[in-house]
Amino acid sequence: MISRYNAVVYALMATLIAGCVPLPREGPAAPSSAPPSVKASAAFPARIAVLPLSNQAGSADGAVILRYLAVRKLNRDLGYFVSRPDETDQILHERTLTGPEIPIQVAIARQNAGILADWLGVDGVLHGELQAYHRAKLTVWVRSQVKARFWLTDRQGKTLWENAKDSDQSSFGGGHTSIASFLTDSAIPPDVMEKIRASDLSEAALDLVDDAFGTFPKR
Repeated sequence: MISRYNAVVYALMATLIAGCVPLPREGPAAPSSAPPSVKASAAFPARIAVLPLSNQAGSADGAVILRYLAVRKLNRDLGYFVSRPDETDQILHERTLTGPEIPIQVAIARQNAGILADWLGVDGVLHGELQAYHRAKLTVWVRSQVKARFWLTDRQGKTLWENAKDSDQSSFGGGHTSIASFLTDSAIPPDVMEKIRASDLSEAALDLVDDAFGTFPKR
């Protein structure tokens, strides 16, 4: 005779076995909606200098972070030779006879694209405007906004590429994920790395740069 205890055990085992229904296999992954990368023509600039962003958002750290993210994107992901920002700034200050305390935009305001390209030894100059860089938090709700515009000019001052993006994220909680790969990048100066670590908007800035340069020709 089966005891009451054994009967209960058998009933539980039967329930578990009945619940072990194999899950359906996943179908093939949906094709990516991202546009295919455009290949740069032979005439497209291969050597680029990225100027400091014109800062309309009032965030000095945001402008620095976005500039270095753009440099890294162009160099590592898109295959361009990009001048180091500190070397770019030094050359421009030396050429314009201004000190580091003078913003680059003031120092080069009267220079044309050809002269800038010659000074920097590049074929193209990337300009940028930081238009918004702020984060609002209400209890557990967080809104992060980074807005910027970038454009590339050649030696004749002609605009070869331009794009503007607004990374406006609303979420509960927060925390960086994909920005973590930057925290071990030895190519980023320690002072800039510290700004990236400290900023609550680094993730939104990275998303904006990825989106903005999604239409930039790849070498």
